[in-house]
Amino acid sequence: MAKEGRWNFYALRVDDQLASIYLDLNLADEVATDEYPVMAWLRVEMREPRDDGLSSQQEFDALMALEDRVIPLLVPDGDGAYAGRNTSSGCRDFYFYLPQGDAWDAQVERAMRAAPEYRYQSGYRPDPAWSTYHGFLYPGPRARESMENRDVCAALEEQGDALRQPREIDHWASFPSATARDEFLQKAAMGFENRTPDRDDDGEREWGAQVFRHDVPAYGTIDAICLPLYDLAGECGGHYDGWECEVLAGAS
Repeated sequence: MAKEGRWNFYALRVDDQLASIYLDLNLADEVATDEYPVMAWLRVEMREPRDDGLSSQQEFDALMALEDRVIPLLVPDGDGAYAGRNTSSGCRDFYFYLPQGDAWDAQVERAMRAAPEYRYQSGYRPDPAWSTYHGFLYPGPRARESMENRDVCAALEEQGDALRQPREIDHWASFPSATARDEFLQKAAMGFENRTPDRDDDGEREWGAQVFRHDVPAYGTIDAICLPLYDLAGECGGHYDGWECEVLAGAS
């Protein structure tokens, strides 16, 4: 379903169960939250969930069709905001922000006539601080890093890269002191080569590090490459600033 905004997803655990959240990362910046102080929800029971409670490939098209039909009926233009959804424990929970919620359950009942094969529940509550969006739907820093990794892979694909060939991948991190940076470089040397420029950073606010290794920047493996560096930079008091590599267009 085509949507405005910057939609993305990430995996996590909710109530100790596998979950997948899909949300508009830009929503809070694009919508005046004081105009929509009510959080409303719709829980749909999946008909063919996987054994782990997530959605199955067999039901993918049906769930997308439900979303295409029902969401526009629940939040017509200017009448609310669709914030995102959580898929877990055999259910798909949709979250919205509204001016008021008095008519919500009746509105859901009418909208779900478009998907009579699904059982559902609904409700609403005041949430002027958008705590559900910021505290539940919105990803933490590590999940954001994983989402950004996926975005870089997608950008490489758009330039014709099949993401199958190894190449040098450069990683950057920044630190508040030379001591913190050097600790990171020492520990990263167990798997990566150092490409940090040899320069006098005296007086600089941050000290940068650059390391590299030959890897394949593929969706299924990039997190295993980058997240350990992300964690290591944090342990050393710094911040992982991302990665970059050559585009190998046409390579298979």
